[in-house]
Amino acid sequence: MINANIFKSNINKLTEFRIQQIVQYVIYCYLKMLTEYKKYHYSKRGKISQEGFLRNGLVNDYLQKSYNKEYFKQHISDNPSVDITFHPEETMNYIDSEGDLPSTDYIDISIWESDLQSIWSEKTEDEIKFAIECKRIENLSDTKKYVSDIDNFCNRHYVNTRLPFEGQIAFIENQSIDHSKLRDKINTTLQNHDSIVTNVFLDKIVLNDKFDGTYLSKHQRNTSKRDFSIYHLLLNYSNIVIQ
Repeated sequence: MINANIFKSNINKLTEFRIQQIVQYVIYCYLKMLTEYKKYHYSKRGKISQEGFLRNGLVNDYLQKSYNKEYFKQHISDNPSVDITFHPEETMNYIDSEGDLPSTDYIDISIWESDLQSIWSEKTEDEIKFAIECKRIENLSDTKKYVSDIDNFCNRHYVNTRLPFEGQIAFIENQSIDHSKLRDKINTTLQNHDSIVTNVFLDKIVLNDKFDGTYLSKHQRNTSKRDFSIYHLLLNYSNIVIQ
C-alpha cells in the first residue's frame, strides 16, 4: 500500500518540475518580446482594458504561437511530445468565504499542459490548469492590487482541483520601478497584511540566467490550511508600453 504522504510529496515534486518549465517558457517569450522591440500602443486597444490588452498580447502574440510552443517542446520541456495551451480570461467557480455562495473566478491566463494533466490523473478527474494572474504596475501604490490576488489565492474556496502552485505577472510600466524595488514593496505589504499567511516572502530564484526578475513565495490557503507556492514574474514593460 502506497503511503499517502509519500504520494503527495512525489506528486508535488513532479508538479513543481513541470510548473518551472512553464514559467521558463513565459520568460523565454518575454525575452523574445524584448529582442523584437515589441510595442503595445494603448491608443490601439479599442475597448479592451489596458491590463487585458497586455495580457492578450503576451498570450496571442507569443505564448500561443506554434513556433514558440515548438521551442518549448524541443528546448525547455523534457518531453518533445508534450502539448500546452494558453487561455486568457478563463472562468472557474469558487465559494465566497464571506457569503458562502458560488462565485466566478476570472483567471487571467489559464495554462493546460498534457504531462501535468497526466500527473494528476490518478488524483482527480478535473482538467488541471496552472493559473497566472496579471497586474499593471504604474506606481508602487499599485502593489496593493497585486497583493489582492495573493489574498484571493489564500481565501477563496476553489470548487475544482487547484494546484499547490500559482503564478503572478507584474507588468511594470514605470522606469523608476525595478523588480527589486517592487519585490520589497510586495514583501512589506505582505508583512502588514491581516488575512494572508506568508511562510516565505518573495525570494529571488533563477530559472533563466538572462532574466533576474523571478521570485518565489510560499503561503497558506486559509480555507484548507494547506501550503502553496507562487511564482512571480516581475516584467519590465516600461519600453514596451506606449501610452
